[in-house]
Formats: sequence, C-alpha cells, structure tokens
Amino acid sequence: MAAPTGDDADLVPEPDLYKAPEKKTIEELVKLDADDEALKRYKENLLGSVAQCTPFPNDQRHLIVQKLEVIIKDGPTFSLDLEGDLEKLRDEPIEIPEGSFYNVRVTFYVQREIIAGLRYLQSAHKGIAKMKDDVMLGSYAPRMEPIVWVSGEEEAPSGNLSRGVYAMTSKFMDDDKNEHVKFKWAIKIVKKP
Repeated sequence: MAAPTGDDADLVPEPDLYKAPEKKTIEELVKLDADDEALKRYKENLLGSVAQCTPFPNDQRHLIVQKLEVIIKDGPTFSLDLEGDLEKLRDEPIEIPEGSFYNVRVTFYVQREIIAGLRYLQSAHKGIAKMKDDVMLGSYAPRMEPIVWVSGEEEAPSGNLSRGVYAMTSKFMDDDKNEHVKFKWAIKIVKKP
C-alpha cells in the first residue's frame, strides 16, 4: 500500500500497541458463549435489540456524523453541517478570538453494526506550521438516539503570528480503517475584542 500524500499524510492515526480484535457482526457476538446464561443476559442488556437499530433505514452507512460544533466559552457556538455540502465548509471560516477557550461537540448516529475504536483525526495548516490531533472517541453499539461526544476544553492560539486563517482537514475513522467522513474547513483566529 502506498504511503498517504498531501492532506492524507497528516491524517494517519498515531501508531499504538493496541491491536483491534477481529471484526464480528452483532449476530456473531450474540451467538458467542450462547450456553452461558449469565453472559447471555448481560449481552441482551448491553446490546438490547441493536440489530434492528436503523434510525435511517434508507442510508446504508454505519456511522452518520450529523454535525461538528465549536463552542466558544462566553461566546457563540458555530455548527458545521456534515450532511450538507461539505465543499462549502472551507469557504466560511469560523472566527475564534485569540486565547479563547472552546470545546468541540460531535453529534452522530451508529446503525446496523458496532463501530469499534472510532477516532477523530484533524490537521491544521497555516503557512508552514502544521498541527495534528488524533482523538479516540470510543466504541459504540447501534442505537436510535443520537450520540453526542464533547471534547475537553482547548485554548485557541494567541499572538500576532497566530492570527489568521487555518486550513483544517478532518476525518472520522475506526479500528477497521473505515473512513466514515472526511471534510475540509477553516478557522480564523482573530484579535480579542
């Protein structure tokens, strides 16, 4: 397999010692250890009727990321619609005052199969400066309700050299190397009022 190039070179998960288990369907997981009553009850309680969890029956995707929001402390919340026209996202930078604290909130659905080891990868470029984030969001079973993940508090860069537009590339992928959604967007660090 060829090495990733361009934006993809920055969006490769950090190597770690974790080896993902062999992928199994929900039906296979339910059938494992079927003779152990306690384990069977535990799985039913944990998984419920997830096999029928398809909030969007006409959509064949297993992961449906609806939106990514940037929540600025004592400021506005910016929302990126990840089901709309992804090409428009890079043309409308999100303005973040320098030194501001913010969180990222992601709203998504899991349907049909378990998503193991969901990660959010992001690269930011401004001139020759590059920054990269690789965040493990976790593993999720299908369910009818949306799942909301919120990051820890982050601080926007500050200072004259930090101000300006950052070209962002983000993607969501899992342990099986499935790329669920990839998009380009922009932030603009502005002088604090």
